[in-house]
This record gives sequence, structure tokens and C-alpha cells, in this order.
Amino acid sequence: MTILFERAASTPDGINPSRARDVVRALYNRPPLTAADLSAPLLFLSLPGGAEGRYSLPGAVQLSEVSTTVARWADLGIRGVKVFAFGHDRDRYATGATAPDNRMIRTIKAVKEAAPATAVTTEVCGCSWTDHGQCVLRTDSGDIDLESTYRLMGAMAVMHAEVGADCVSPTAMLDGSIQAVRQALDAEGHRDVGVNPNLAIHTSLYGPFKTLMQTDPRSGHRRGLQLEPGRAQLDTLLQARRWIAEGADSLTLQPVMTTGDVLVRLRDEQKVPIVAYSTSGEWAALQALGTAGMVEYLAMLVRAGADQVLTFAAEAVAEHLEAGHA
Repeated sequence: MTILFERAASTPDGINPSRARDVVRALYNRPPLTAADLSAPLLFLSLPGGAEGRYSLPGAVQLSEVSTTVARWADLGIRGVKVFAFGHDRDRYATGATAPDNRMIRTIKAVKEAAPATAVTTEVCGCSWTDHGQCVLRTDSGDIDLESTYRLMGAMAVMHAEVGADCVSPTAMLDGSIQAVRQALDAEGHRDVGVNPNLAIHTSLYGPFKTLMQTDPRSGHRRGLQLEPGRAQLDTLLQARRWIAEGADSLTLQPVMTTGDVLVRLRDEQKVPIVAYSTSGEWAALQALGTAGMVEYLAMLVRAGADQVLTFAAEAVAEHLEAGHA
């Protein structure tokens, strides 16, 4: 008798979907995404009720809404928020960023009072506080004033830490800034506050946030402080090494909808925690997917290597998961 094929060797520790019973599949299965994998952007706005664009992004709130918003998120199992503040009191030197009890300071306090166990990360950048909308301070000749920018970022980080921030996120990709922030925190006794710099790749997917928070530069662009998409894989890995060498504890990659390949490469090389930031321009696309599609997309980011996903879809997805949907 001719043997046409040999049966594959049994693999009792693996799942063969054509053979495994439901109870066996359940034994090995893991949830692809949980609310604990999610963090939410919290955008402090100081706009009158009903102003145009007021609720164009989830998490865009006035101070009176911060407590109820973060408490609701915490009840859903969302463990972290990243705070951004709209600085109306702007000037050339971003003095509002270090003014006592400014909008960022009030928001951090409100979050920690309402949800003490929620991890708070803050944006440390000049773009919301300078009258020219740039992330850095400039000299009279228009060059980047490195020392003044370092001092500004360090002072912001210390102020945020003093009122409860658990981690600070320097946004401008400026060499030396991570070291300056780390040293400023350590000097004031905040060695347990993390530094989470951005790995920001140039994209149109920052647009809705920049419009709502009015952080677009009045002239020029900030591509010199971002990575170019054509070299994203190589340059992201190089920049990540620089940030770790300067004292970074974790990293944020943004955007992620168009950089899944970069996330995989970054995870392969770096062992520090990685936050995948699904930026504001992705929100419209995610809405079109529906909540079930959002879950699948965000789960993919976790499989690709993200330890946390920062997303405007956090609340919608957490509600979907709480309802028992896969």
C-alpha cells in the first residue's frame, strides 16, 4: 500500500484551530487588548461653552470637567493620561509655562485629586506658551537659544513633578534636552519621576491637535525638530539610542498608524517601555472603523511592541471592552 502523506507530529502545547475544543482554546488564549493597555490624552482648553470646535477631539475639556472625566476613565480601567494645556498667556519667552498655578499645574492637581492612582504624564514643550508657536526659544537673530530652552524645559518638568506628575515628556526633539530635564529633576529630588521623550516623525496626522491647541508655528515649520518619514526606520533607532544615553526611561513613538514597521523595529532593539501615540489625525479614521475595528487596530499596536497605547479612542474602546465585546 502506498502512503500518500505522513500525519504531522502531535503538538499538545499548541493550538490547532481545526482540532482544539473551545475549552482548550480558552486555556491558551489571552485578551488581545485590555483597558489597562490604554492611556488617554487630556487637553485643557479655556474656551467658552459651545465654542466652535469645542469637542472636536475626545478628552478636550475645561478645568471644571477634568475631575469627572479622569474619574470616569479610571472607572473604565484606563490607567494613564497625558496632559496638554492650551496657554493663552503667551509671549516670546514662554513665561506662562513657569507661572505659578498655570493651566497645566491646575490640571495636574485636578487629575491627581480625582484619580490618585492614574499615571500622569505631562507635555514639556514651549509650543503652547510661546507667541510664535514654536517648541523652542529663539535668540534675537532667530537661532535656537539652546541654554534658555534647556532651562525652560527643566523648570517646567520640575514644576509638574512638584504637583504630582509621574512622568514628563519633552516634546521637541532637541539634542541635549533630555539630559537637561533629567538633571533638573534629579537636582530637585525627583529621581523617581520618569522622562519619556518623543520620537516624532513628520506627518499630517498631527493636524487636528495643532489646530485645536493653536500650536502651529506662525511662520516656517518644525521639521528640524522631527524625523523625516523617508528615513523613519533608521533615524528612529538612532534617536532612541541618543535619548536613552541622555537619561530617558521610556519612549513615545508618534504617529503609529503609518509607522507600524518602525514600532516593530524599535521594539526589537529597545527594552525600555514604549508608548505608541495614536495621534489626533488618526481619530477620524478610527471613527470610521467603529469600536470593534478600533479594538483590532489598537491590539495590533500592542502585539507590535507597544507597552501602552496613547489614543483619543481610549474611552470608546474601554467602554466597548467593559461591555464584554471582544
